[in-house]
Formats: sequence, C-alpha cells, structure tokens
Amino acid sequence: MLADNEQQLTLTLRDMDLYLIEAKLESVSSPFIFGQLVKRRELITFTVHLSAALGAGIPILQAFEDLEQQTVNRAMHRALQAIREALRGGSGLSDAMAQHPRIFSDIYVNMIKAGEASGNLTNVLEHLTKFLEWQDALAAEIKRATVYPATVFVAVMALTGLLVGFVFPKILPVILSLKVPLPFITRAVMVFAEVVRGGWYWILFGAVALFILMRMLKASEPGRVIVDALKLRLPVVGGLVEKICLSRFAHHLGILLRTGVDISQSLSIAERVVGNAVIAQAIREAKEKVIQGGFLWRSLQETGVFPPLVIRMVFVGETTGTIDNTLQKVTEFYDREIPATVKRVFAVMEPLFIVILAGMVLLVALSIFIPLYGALGNVGKR
Repeated sequence: MLADNEQQLTLTLRDMDLYLIEAKLESVSSPFIFGQLVKRRELITFTVHLSAALGAGIPILQAFEDLEQQTVNRAMHRALQAIREALRGGSGLSDAMAQHPRIFSDIYVNMIKAGEASGNLTNVLEHLTKFLEWQDALAAEIKRATVYPATVFVAVMALTGLLVGFVFPKILPVILSLKVPLPFITRAVMVFAEVVRGGWYWILFGAVALFILMRMLKASEPGRVIVDALKLRLPVVGGLVEKICLSRFAHHLGILLRTGVDISQSLSIAERVVGNAVIAQAIREAKEKVIQGGFLWRSLQETGVFPPLVIRMVFVGETTGTIDNTLQKVTEFYDREIPATVKRVFAVMEPLFIVILAGMVLLVALSIFIPLYGALGNVGKR
C-alpha cells in the first residue's frame, strides 16, 4: 500500500479494521535486473494489452494480474506486481506508475492521470500506444542516421592506422635503400607514421580527454547550450537534428494537450524530452510568457528558434481552439521530412566517405610509388 509514512499506513489500515504488523520502504524499481532492460517494445505490448483488457470490461486488478502472468521481463514483472498491490491498497493507477519512473516516463504518467481524471482511460491508452510506436519509429530513424557515419568513421580511422602504422613502415626501408630524393608527400607520410607508431598513446589520451571534456560540458547548463547550438549549426546534419527535436516537441505537446494535460505541465514535459538545450531553453522562455497570459504562438515566435511552419500552425490551433490537431499536422509533416532528410544526408555523406577512404589509400600509395618511379627512372638513365 502506498503511504507517506508508517503512521499514515497504520491509520489507513485501522480504518479498514486491520492492524499493521510490519512495514518497510519500497525502493523505486530499476529497469535493470541482472542486465535486463524494459525495452520500448515491451512497454508498447503492455499498453496494448492493458487497453484491450480495459476496453473489454475486465476489472483493472484482474487485468494487471493477467499481464503480470504473461510478462517475461523480470523488471516489468516486478513493476506490475508492485502496481497491482498499490491498486489493491487504494492507490490511483498514475500514482502507482509514478513509483517506477525508469519504466513509466513523466509523459506516460501524466497521460494516465489525465485519463483517470476524464474517465477515458481506454482512449488515452490507445493514444499512448500510437505515441510509443511513433517514438520507436523515430528512434529507428535516428539510429539509422548515426550508426552508418559512426561505422564509416571508425573504418576510416582503422584503415589509416593500418596503412600508416604498419604497411608503410614495412616498405619504408626499401624506399630509403633506393638513395633517391624523397618527395614531400613521402616525407609527410613518414612523419605521420612516426607520430602514429611512437605516440599512439598520446592520440588515445587526447581522444579520451576530448570525450571527458564533452561530457563535462554537457553536465552544465551553459555547456549543453554551447554543444547543442553547435549541433544545430553543423553542415548537412544540423537540419536533421533540428527536425528531430521539433518533431519531438510537436508530438509530445500535441499528445499531452489531446489527453487533457494543462498547457504549463505539457510545456514542462516537452522541454525535458525535446533533446536539445537550445530548443529546451526556448520552450522554457515561452512557457513563462504563457503562464503570464501570453499566446503560445507569439511566445514561440519571440524566442527566434522555432520555424515559421510551427508558429503558423500553433497560431491556427490557438485561434480555432484545435491546437492538438494542428500540432498533429506538424508531426505528420516532420514524420515525412525526417526520413527524406536522412536519405539526403546519406546521399551526401556516402560519396564523401568514399572520397575520404580513397584519398587516404591514394596518399599512402603515392608516397610509396613516387620514390619507386624515381628510382626506376634513374636506373633507365644509367
């Protein structure tokens, strides 16, 4: 049973003609149990089954008991068991889910709370299912957009290290034995090879130091703003980052408003989940102006961060009283734009990476073949 303290629990039980024998604090559940994680697909499955059970008129305690028996994931099983016990003790569903924040996010809990308040929990669960499926699709697009460049970058670094650190030093004694003037490209590769072979640990130290510096920057609010502002200004990928963040903003805000969460709370949640400190700061500024009585569309416009499309659609939504529907239109637009932008990014990056790989191989090849060609020319003259 949920209670603020042991004394309150004692009184609550006494009103039920029960006596407290023993009580202990229940720690917040963790999504990790022996390395097992509650994945989004498992949360989607749970939401779908709960929606179907409640829609069929099954009592909520019975629905949770059935779901608990069907759940394989140990972390989810423990969470459902704790929620069922909390419900049996008189707790609300949203309050019980809020005790497991690593499984049920703020937006999930707030939507459930809105569904309980309106008596339309089944409909809210259907909205949640669509929302989680959208999150899953967006995550797949982000993964597709980041895994390929990261993989190619690692391949470029590995190939460079192999050619310069191992292949070139094996051939270098042969080149030096030719007693010919070494061209600039060969001398440059020789110096780079010496740096790689003799100072690889400094390169590794520099990479680790850069990673730690970036983590330290991200740990502070000003640092996050600087890093995230740079992300938005990156050539080629900056536009993709912005569209992903704006899609999150429109979708989260729209789904929260549609299920009855108030505008202030909705903006607070959207600020936390948007994924970019610059846009989050703009949302926070807009929220303060809305709380003071300003229009949302004007507040967003005054930040100078949001594009005309978003502002125009919010304006139309506020004017007609259908802001959740207009935000849905914004989301649909970005849902089409993000995959198209990913394709455009790949169309630019794939040939770019091929050129870089070919350039590295060509550079090392020229540093080897130019001296050999010069030596063969000298042999011909003799």
